[in-house]
Amino acid sequence: MTFLTFFVDLIHHIQEHWGMLVHSVRDGRIPEIEHIDHVRTYLQVNFRANPQRAEELQNIGPPLTCSAWAQRVWPNLETLVCICSGTFATVMPKARSILGQNVLIQNAGYGCTECIMGRTLNVDDTETFVFETGDVIEFLGISEALVHDNILQAWHLQPGKCYQPVATTEDGLWRYLIDDIIQVTGFDPRSGSPVFKYYGRKNLAIRLPYAAITEAHLISVVRAIDTEDIVKVQEFTAIVDRRELPQTVGFFFETTGDTGRLAKFGRQNAFEALVATNEEHQRAFDTGRLRLPTIRIVRRGTFAEYRLWRAESMKAGIGQIKVPVAMSNEDQQEWITERVVMEL
Repeated sequence: MTFLTFFVDLIHHIQEHWGMLVHSVRDGRIPEIEHIDHVRTYLQVNFRANPQRAEELQNIGPPLTCSAWAQRVWPNLETLVCICSGTFATVMPKARSILGQNVLIQNAGYGCTECIMGRTLNVDDTETFVFETGDVIEFLGISEALVHDNILQAWHLQPGKCYQPVATTEDGLWRYLIDDIIQVTGFDPRSGSPVFKYYGRKNLAIRLPYAAITEAHLISVVRAIDTEDIVKVQEFTAIVDRRELPQTVGFFFETTGDTGRLAKFGRQNAFEALVATNEEHQRAFDTGRLRLPTIRIVRRGTFAEYRLWRAESMKAGIGQIKVPVAMSNEDQQEWITERVVMEL
């Protein structure tokens, strides 16, 4: 299982190497691609020339030249299953333009390294989940101390409030405090299990002297300015911007097009959205402890490059690499700063 961002990366890779792909399909030869020497022989045995298919692909054209490209290339494609909620939802419009309206984008469910905890409530809703698992899931209020007396059962939960799941696995009965925050929205009338939305990671926050800015707050700011008139955001990350005093929240955006006619108001709009999450930001601004958020645009393909860079440095699969919502590592900050092409 992988992330929706990886699917979009894959499509961009096909776009970049379209000519080579069509040529390889036509003549039946694996192209000279780096890092596959150890498997090339095995791949070539199963790769056959298909001039008719190459002609079909040539007539359709590369992915980003038409809408619903995937349906034209794979007419039987019905469903894309991936992790696509939370921060991964920012690439949903791009994925939808590639897939077309008739292909279902289905979230893989809700889980963590320790266990699978739930599924989507409805297959066409990628944001709403219901707990369904053979493991034991308990809960902790997000402001409560981690002691036994504060652990809540599912029937104690209140719609509208946020909690951290506490998972006890059936294999070994280990108990884990999951570092996610979920917001309960109700209960499934069929099973009575809590229905919830993913709110964010508890440890992924930008900490300023007077307040913490959570993952959910950052997402709400991005959504507030993600418009045709300002800038269409494909992916983002954020840092504490200390280039000038007072410090502030700094955003890095990869966009899907040019900036809009109201882009000059982007920073003000971002600030207003930030204040909507916590009025302390307004008081900090009024007393000179905070300036308007900064917005820097990086070149196209930066976030895909980041995943490749991190995968190679960590010797991990690229499909499992996530761009952090809040980037605190100085090396990572320097890396992405080098790819800035514009600042609002």
